[in-house]
Amino acid sequence: MIYQGTLRLTFRVAYVHSLKEKRAIVKSIKQKVRNVFPVVIVEVEELDRHNYMVFGLTTISSGKDVVDNTLQKTVDFILDHFDVELIQEELYREHF
Repeated sequence: MIYQGTLRLTFRVAYVHSLKEKRAIVKSIKQKVRNVFPVVIVEVEELDRHNYMVFGLTTISSGKDVVDNTLQKTVDFILDHFDVELIQEELYREHF
């Protein structure tokens, strides 16, 4: 069986005052996450609001626990390495 986990994360970055600053942070988060975890990460919403970031992440595996652990470790990594405030987290899981 194949499991797919998709996570929608909304962050607030109150200290950011321009889209240029935000884009630099978004780029850094995406690069570092991709280097460490087997996930796809994209910015999906709030593209023109400088103090919010919304990411979509997804990963697949043959084990449900692997999917859940990978996504949770990714969230923990972002929170540990970046000055962001997590304000919403939505997890969707499917199996095939």
